[in-house]
Amino acid sequence: MLTRHRVEHYRLYLYLLMLASALFGLVISPPVLSVGLIGIVVLGLLDPLAGINPAWRAGIARHLGSPVPLALIALYLLLLFGWWQTEDWPYYFERLRIKVPLLSLPIVWPGLPKLSDRLEGAVFGGFGLFVGLVLGGVIINYGLHFEEINNLIRMGQSVPVPRNHIRFSLLVAIAALLAVRARGLRAFGWRNTWWYVAGFLFLGLHLLAVRSGLVGAYAGALVLGLASAWRRGRWLPAAAVIGGLCVLPVVAYIAVPSFQTKLDYVRYELFHRNAADDELEYSDEGRLTSIRVGWSIFRDHPVVGVGPGNMLAATDRRYAEILPGKKGKRPHNQFVSALAGSGVIGGVVTIGVFIVLFLVGLRRRDAVFLAVVTVFFLSCLVENTLENTVGVSAFSLLLLLIWEPGVERKKKVF
Repeated sequence: MLTRHRVEHYRLYLYLLMLASALFGLVISPPVLSVGLIGIVVLGLLDPLAGINPAWRAGIARHLGSPVPLALIALYLLLLFGWWQTEDWPYYFERLRIKVPLLSLPIVWPGLPKLSDRLEGAVFGGFGLFVGLVLGGVIINYGLHFEEINNLIRMGQSVPVPRNHIRFSLLVAIAALLAVRARGLRAFGWRNTWWYVAGFLFLGLHLLAVRSGLVGAYAGALVLGLASAWRRGRWLPAAAVIGGLCVLPVVAYIAVPSFQTKLDYVRYELFHRNAADDELEYSDEGRLTSIRVGWSIFRDHPVVGVGPGNMLAATDRRYAEILPGKKGKRPHNQFVSALAGSGVIGGVVTIGVFIVLFLVGLRRRDAVFLAVVTVFFLSCLVENTLENTVGVSAFSLLLLLIWEPGVERKKKVF
């Protein structure tokens, strides 16, 4: 006989399975990611005995009064309220589909089981170990194809990784921070072992040589170091962390061939003066061009933008004007995309969301939450992080997981 106790027991284990699927999918497989997220939504909202999950009905009102769910939902509403400007409906519907975790996950969250410290540590630690395992495979592959991969880097390509190198490096940086959280939770009974996991992930980023991931990881490490110094009232360790972060890139340039090759390529690109040749062929110049195009669209439509559903058509038209025959790119900056798509309103909302998230982290004195928000913020400065499935899913799911501490804790989360 199906009882309430059994239902909640099954819901917990299914939730852990769906979480594992979603976290696996973030790294390896978008279809598995979709299955995991859909499963999480169903588990949070529905119930085999009552139809609608009683925990969801009891907690939804109070939950939606919290700043983090409201901040995530605000980003989706910004897209939703741009329907009236839309001319390119297929692209607009694609945006609605990709960004739906910003709406669905915060809404169903109160109906999901609350994880104990042990289970929360297993989730964060398991993700760190899994990403570390994948990173280990990437390093082995690099060693087996050393010359070939270095030649790719010299031509502006990346170290081969599962799916997209930028999003993978973002996940590696976040996994390193979650390993630190796993240490605080003593995941799997380990404590100092998690420093080695975090260190491996952090150092591995230098081999990937993806600048956005490296900058995010360095900034996250700096946040953790400063937070630890503030909590303990001892600033000498923080100074040592800052000094180490300054020295490490020099050591990596000498010791890590892919990192050295990447920096040499960047230097070449910065001093390459033929703009007619490298507007789109080389990554940095192409990104800067996309941002300039986005900014010019915003200047032409400063109040409400061109419409989030019209960004594809608007940027393609602008590229056709300034670079005929070249394939257009959306702005490689989330904030410029918001300004171009939704005008000043979109820019204020997007920046406001990050301000709210930073304030939440400061008020709770949650260093890992602050560090992860910092990683996402810096990523949004150089990428359309919230315009792709992996970016928006990681942003929604991981922030909600970190924001809600386990049932065995109150405010002490660092």
